[in-house]
Amino acid sequence: MDAPKTLAIDAVPASGERESAPALEDPRITALVDRAKTGDEDAFADLMRTYESRIIGLGLHMGLGRDDAQDACQEAFVRVFRHIGRFESGRIFFKWLYRIAIHAVYHQLARARRHAAMDLEDPAIQAHLEDRTPGGALQARLEEKQLATRVRQCLGGLSRQERIVFVLRDLQEIPTDEIGAILRLSTVTVRRHCMAARQKLRSRILRPKT
Repeated sequence: MDAPKTLAIDAVPASGERESAPALEDPRITALVDRAKTGDEDAFADLMRTYESRIIGLGLHMGLGRDDAQDACQEAFVRVFRHIGRFESGRIFFKWLYRIAIHAVYHQLARARRHAAMDLEDPAIQAHLEDRTPGGALQARLEEKQLATRVRQCLGGLSRQERIVFVLRDLQEIPTDEIGAILRLSTVTVRRHCMAARQKLRSRILRPKT
């Protein structure tokens, strides 16, 4: 899976934002899931290789250090291994996986006593904040160390729901309707949390210095 690309705080969609069409699971993933449900260790390892970088990225974005993010990823896949027999074949696997991973990340955050402590000096985070679009003024400013510190502080000021929605929508680039399925929220609620998070970040990060 490709890593999330940019921190698109200014990319607030219009109220008429188009939702993505209902997704169908990749038959290759369904086949791996079916094999994993029978105890096929190779199939389960393939599922881990397919998704582990995104789960680690989720942990990093939510404020974990790299070691703790890897621990959260491992914990998530342990839970998946224990309960994959209950998963309904043909459904979207990553939505179920993300729901489990989010709980694992929060558990690791509580255990590590790190709340909103994103390390923007981590190369993995820097790669996600890299400006890849022409005229990306905000991304360019994020390269400045002083602004990076302000981003860290502002992310810590988001509510739990705002932070996870912002991470999934803007850092992991998951469509609104899929986030709703993952978090079991309506698309209206997801959009509301996302817009609130963007507004808070925009007003605080772009606030003129006094």
